[in-house]
Amino acid sequence: YIISGGLHCSESNETTSESTTQLSQRVYGLLDKLSCGRTSLHASAKFALLLAEFLIKQKMRYVAPTRYDRQLYYHLLHRMEQLKLKLNINSHLSALEQQILDNAFQRNVLLLPPSLRYGALNANADYEALALKYERVVNSGEPNRTESDLCMRDIVTLNTKNCQLSLNCLRVLTSEAPAYGYQRTHQVLLLYMLQHHKCAPQLSPPMLYEQLGKSHCNEILREQNAIRSLALGLGKYRDLYLEQATICALYGFNEFLNWRNVLEIDSWYADESEHNEHVNDLALVFYINALLLLH
Repeated sequence: YIISGGLHCSESNETTSESTTQLSQRVYGLLDKLSCGRTSLHASAKFALLLAEFLIKQKMRYVAPTRYDRQLYYHLLHRMEQLKLKLNINSHLSALEQQILDNAFQRNVLLLPPSLRYGALNANADYEALALKYERVVNSGEPNRTESDLCMRDIVTLNTKNCQLSLNCLRVLTSEAPAYGYQRTHQVLLLYMLQHHKCAPQLSPPMLYEQLGKSHCNEILREQNAIRSLALGLGKYRDLYLEQATICALYGFNEFLNWRNVLEIDSWYADESEHNEHVNDLALVFYINALLLLH
């Protein structure tokens, strides 16, 4: 690992590739991608930084770090804070997006003990029937993008005096209607954000959040197995696969947060042409979480 700082924008691709063989080095490489040649942050990047900072602070709150880890964590937090101060937020953000980014993982947060969970999900669930129809159903279900953003806004702006969540958001969170792809991952992310809000204990027993998260991630694991079984699955659905792994890894499920996925995702960086900003934002959160729980 290195903690002395990130890479310089002028360094060669070969040097960059060599310096990202460890988890912490990959994180620094992704932070450099955010800073090099940019004057502003898009919404996805700002959200990824906020979530990554939250994960580090949560780990430090419950697990006493070694002297080395403490130095690494503080340096990463410093780098991310510098990025947020250095780069302006994209001026084209909607008022709704701005409201989310002003509050998410910053106000009224509830820190919970992070842990890596082994064997909690059903890794042997049938996925072959799903694979046959996956291309037809992958974009079906709820919530849609607007519903997701509105619910996220409602969660991060919850008033701790009454903790009243909108009925529409409650419907999104508790819906048992079939959902696939990004619709399902958005539902899980919303659940995670509510679970880590100070109002969470007043709205539902802690066990309910765990049960819902486990249920959703069991279905997402079936989707990942279906994607892997398709001839071009990991090529066609790479962005989705990474989002699924990143979101369910927040719950510590080892079926998603494991060295196989770390190496799989790392191998994608051999082809820089296939990168996009969303993949980099997801990878930042995934690698930070892996650094915290697999390290």
